Amino acid sequence: MELLILGGGVFLGRACLDAALRAGHRVTVFNRGQARSDWPAEVEILLGDRKTDLVRLGGRRWDGVIDTCGYLPRDVEASAEALRSSCGRYLFVSSVSVYASFRQAPVRETDPLAELGSMPQDAVTNENYGALKAACERAVTSALGSRATLVRPGLIVGRDDRTGRFSYWPWRVAEGGTILAPGRPDRPVQFIDAVDLAAWMVALLESDYPGTFNATGPTDGCTWGTLLATCAMEAARAGAPASEIIWVDEDSLLAEKVAPWSELPLWVPSTDPVTAAFDAVDIGAAVAAGLRTRPLGQTIGEILADGPPPVTDPRRSGKLTRERESALLFSWQNRRAAEV
Repeated sequence: MELLILGGGVFLGRACLDAALRAGHRVTVFNRGQARSDWPAEVEILLGDRKTDLVRLGGRRWDGVIDTCGYLPRDVEASAEALRSSCGRYLFVSSVSVYASFRQAPVRETDPLAELGSMPQDAVTNENYGALKAACERAVTSALGSRATLVRPGLIVGRDDRTGRFSYWPWRVAEGGTILAPGRPDRPVQFIDAVDLAAWMVALLESDYPGTFNATGPTDGCTWGTLLATCAMEAARAGAPASEIIWVDEDSLLAEKVAPWSELPLWVPSTDPVTAAFDAVDIGAAVAAGLRTRPLGQTIGEILADGPPPVTDPRRSGKLTRERESALLFSWQNRRAAEV
């Protein structure tokens, strides 16, 4: 197949490029050339900004397009229109953030989507991100009709993730000692490795598969307990020191003003009705369309391959520090002792 990737420089885009090459496809990437310079020799590079340089895609034909970097509706509308007569299938990478509500489980593809209302359409913020992605989906569907495939990933993780939101946990467990974990070990948690997501999206294009899909995992399910136990197993393989997990009550963490998701990554309080279904996204349609995730230990092992980064690494910025963790554990253990 002849494939075009809009983006392709970092993380998911890079994973899509690697997956397409492994599958034997001929790949063209279109991006600004700012995030990557070490392209494989067999990849065709078209430099340009999707806001101003779509003319550089003219006079060509691709069997499939993967749009990994569409955030503003006007930009996505322009690229979808520019490629409407020159591509087979257009796969747009959206987000589970498109949903209007996470109050009710499970979250399905047919649930209502967020609306922009009076929110700005020309800049991405935490508040309008999901509604912008929903508007981008509408732009793709309007231009491509049945040739549009919409993929809504949950948290994307893996070795090349520059946010550290998932990697915090393998790194922290690999450092050993007493580790604070939120809530209960039996609570579900969802995420998907960029490598698995990319391979599946390439397969969707190969089979010319239409539809809208939630795309998260693991496809055999995961709990917090399983996640941290797997981190411990992979850390031990790498020769890391021993660790002990202490499960701290969510109300206590909130009382100590621990910031969910950001300061303590992946944690979404079960007591918050607004996000009650955040880790209950239904992926049945994606699994029926072939989505499979590799064993969790493989993802964690790849993250740990280079060892935990120093505390000055940008990926650790804003996360729970060891000092704060120790203080929280001390407070928690004292409170528990007083209750006995």
